Amino acid sequence: MTTDATIPGPPVRSVTSLNPDEPTMPEDGPTKTDFAYPAFYRTMIEREHLQVSRDESAWTERHTAPERPVDVLLNFGCNVRQTPHLMREAVAVFEALGVDFAAVAGQQFCCGKPYSNNGLHDAARQVVRSSVKRMASYAPRTAIQWCSACEMQFSDVVEPEVGIDFKSTGLASFLIRRLDELGSATPWQTAVPTKVLVHGHLGEHRVRDAHPPVAMDLLRRVPGVEVIGLAETPTLGLCDNAGPRLATIGTQQYLDAQSALEAYVADAGADAIVTLYHGCTRELGKFASERLAIRHYISIVAMALGISVPDRFSMLWRLGDPVKVAEASRPQWSSWGISEEEALQLAHKYFVPSYAVNAPECPCNGDCTRTGAKFLSAYRLEPPTDDVELIRPEDLV
Repeated sequence: MTTDATIPGPPVRSVTSLNPDEPTMPEDGPTKTDFAYPAFYRTMIEREHLQVSRDESAWTERHTAPERPVDVLLNFGCNVRQTPHLMREAVAVFEALGVDFAAVAGQQFCCGKPYSNNGLHDAARQVVRSSVKRMASYAPRTAIQWCSACEMQFSDVVEPEVGIDFKSTGLASFLIRRLDELGSATPWQTAVPTKVLVHGHLGEHRVRDAHPPVAMDLLRRVPGVEVIGLAETPTLGLCDNAGPRLATIGTQQYLDAQSALEAYVADAGADAIVTLYHGCTRELGKFASERLAIRHYISIVAMALGISVPDRFSMLWRLGDPVKVAEASRPQWSSWGISEEEALQLAHKYFVPSYAVNAPECPCNGDCTRTGAKFLSAYRLEPPTDDVELIRPEDLV
């Protein structure tokens, strides 16, 4: 079993396609039936429903005809639903800054990246074409792609091949423009006296390479924030933006990595590592401690505007016990009609670290996942016996 950050995927061939850099599949390669996309998307919904109540969900996940056009459409995409406190803060920031907007999320607004990542490029185009039509129904002048995967897909596929009638941009650059428009009228409530290091993923795509300096410019506009620079330490290699690498480490490896990150931040004279992506917030947040703060930049902005919300993902993750997780998240899951038995199963599946110190006995007798690992991939190594893939701990050794 691989122990690096790469999820096993289908083979590819070298043939001409619309994008010369785009790998495509052989005729006998995997098809959509080899992948578990319903279970893949459901994973995100299940985590979301443990963390946010129905009343707190201030975005649309099932498209209907909009009541009116909006200036700005905030498209969250799919995966941020695993950390919905970031979505709540983004919505609150837009409201505080007086933006005329609507917010959408989920598979009906998917950029198709989960398909193109697995070599299913035709399917990806079909998915994103449908999503673009739904976005266009809001008649926005600007659509903000919260997710960097969506930004990359709009840059690589949507703009050159599908076409759009609105401007597509990233969140940080939009916020900079809005703050500059408001100037002294920005409703800051408090200074956030903190020194930050910014974590990015350079060398992966031109879209992501452009993000750190933009995020730094945004953070410098927040009262009290001092940007020290880019976070650069080997330990950050554990942030694979998906979870499979973290799921292979043991307790001592986890503690060593946490200690190394704490020391790095302290030596740099920083108070926190600021992340640019929800996946990094989720995965690096697993190392957070009293000495190590991990914050997405939207949380820093929300804090200064006086509208921050609790990070329930980190809270539940630190509990490490499915009974405690289910009880702590009861107000959220009960609002979605989830039963107590199902909530306990979901709590164990999604919020019990494989490296937890004194982890409780597994109620699945070992027939479960190591949290944050392969169930986040839509790819199946063997034909499924059910619509949920079960990964045993020994499979990840």
